[in-house]
Amino acid sequence: FNDALIQFQDRFIRQGTYLLLEKCKVVCYRNLFRRVHLLLEKHQISLVDVASALKYLGMPADLDEVECILANLIYRGYIRGYLSHAKRVLVLSKRDPFPISAVVKQ
Repeated sequence: FNDALIQFQDRFIRQGTYLLLEKCKVVCYRNLFRRVHLLLEKHQISLVDVASALKYLGMPADLDEVECILANLIYRGYIRGYLSHAKRVLVLSKRDPFPISAVVKQ
C-alpha cells in the first residue's frame, strides 16, 4: 500500500484523492491490528507481535514506531485500550476494542 502510494503520489494529488488514501492507511493499520488480536485471542498484545505482523507485510518497524502508530489509533478512537510503555504491551478493552468506523471521531 505504501509503495503504491509513493509511486503514484503525483497522480493522486492531481486527482485530489491523496488525502483520502492517507486516511485509508489508518484504517488499514486498524484492520491489521484487529486481525492480530483475533489470531492471538488475547486482550494484552505484545508490541513485538504487532511489529512482527508489520514485518511480515514488508513494513519493518521498530517498537517505538509501532507504539506511535498505536497511540495515534487510540487517540483517534480506532482502538479502545491503552499502551503500557514499561511492559511494551497494548491492552485492549474487553468490550468492543475495535469500534466500527462510523463511531470513530474525525
